This record gives sequence, C-alpha cells and structure tokens, in this order.
Amino acid sequence: MAIPGHVGIIPDGNRRWARLNNIPLAEAYEKGYRVLKDTINRLHKLGVVNISVYAMSRDNCLKRSRLEKGILEGLAVRALQELRSNEELERNGVRVIVVGDLALLPQSVRREAMETMKATSSRNGGFLAIALCYSGRWEIDYYTSRGLKPPTLGLEPIDLLIRTGGYRRISSFFPLLLEYAEMYFTDTLWPDFSEEELHRSIEWFGRQQRKFGK
Repeated sequence: MAIPGHVGIIPDGNRRWARLNNIPLAEAYEKGYRVLKDTINRLHKLGVVNISVYAMSRDNCLKRSRLEKGILEGLAVRALQELRSNEELERNGVRVIVVGDLALLPQSVRREAMETMKATSSRNGGFLAIALCYSGRWEIDYYTSRGLKPPTLGLEPIDLLIRTGGYRRISSFFPLLLEYAEMYFTDTLWPDFSEEELHRSIEWFGRQQRKFGK
C-alpha cells in the first residue's frame, strides 16, 4: 500500500456534530481534539512522517463568536503544551511548526506556539505543521510584501488532503502545498472520524494515478 509522505487534514464538522448530538460546543471540540491526537498517532504508525492540520482559519479568528474562540484558544494552549512533552514525537524527531496570523491570538497562545517551535526546532525526522488563524492569501501578501519567503514553501508538498464534514473545498488551507495533492472528501463529521475511515483514505490514495503533470 502506497503511504503518502505528507498528509493534510481539514477537521471540519465539530459544530454540526454538537448540534446533531445536542452536546455543548466545548465537549464537541474536546472530542474532536481527542480524535485529532489519535489520528496523528495512527498516521505516524503507518509511516507518514509529515502532517499538517488546519486548526483555525484566519476567518475563524476574525468572525467566530467570543465563546467559540475562547474554547479553541484554550485547546490550542493545551495542545501546544502537550506537543512539547510528547515522547513519541520526540522519539520520531518530529518538529512542530505553527503558521498563521498569530497577532490575532491572545498572548498565551502566541507564547506557547513560540515555545513549542523553539523546543522542537532541532528535530529533523518530519514535521507537524499547525495552521492557526491562517489564510493562503494572508501568507503570500504578508511575507512577500516584506521580502520574505512564505513559510509553507519550506515544507514538503501535501500528497493527501483529508477533509471531513461534507464540503468539497480547501478553504485556503496551505494552497502552495496542494498543487498535486490527492483530495479525499468524506461526509463524516470530524468527531466521528474513525481509524477505519483513515485507512479507507490511505487505501483510496494508493489507488490514484499520480502523474504530476506528465
């Protein structure tokens, strides 16, 4: 079975899952966070060395309610702290990269992002890239206007993009890395994304004929 070198994940559908199950939003995001941790661990066990996650779009940071942003920001702080102390990531040499308009986030999140990137910066076994308050247009405009190289251009291209929740779009997630990505869309809402569905996505990827413009 062909294993993608870089998997991108758009974990969509947490709010709809909360409404369908009559569950508070905070509990739905907590469930989604546990599913994300499990999915990352499973991908590493399959041999995927590079993973990218669309944690929050820039529009999320600008347009969502204060309550929802507070939930997501609290989870971000916790996730970044846990990533620093994750022994499996350390053993596999996984570097954590945070990309996005961090000025839109509270100081607590910015501090944890900087600390986590610094603590893992010397690792070279693969990466976990987290998009926080991210938009592709913002990245290009912000960095090129300052004469700088957009940070995602330093990452390996995405081979397989997985988006849950039923929508068939990339929503400005790392567009510079998606040129030849295979895109797996599923109606499954993110908190219900299972190990079986992950394996289906990997098997689907293995059946694709990747021509890269040839």
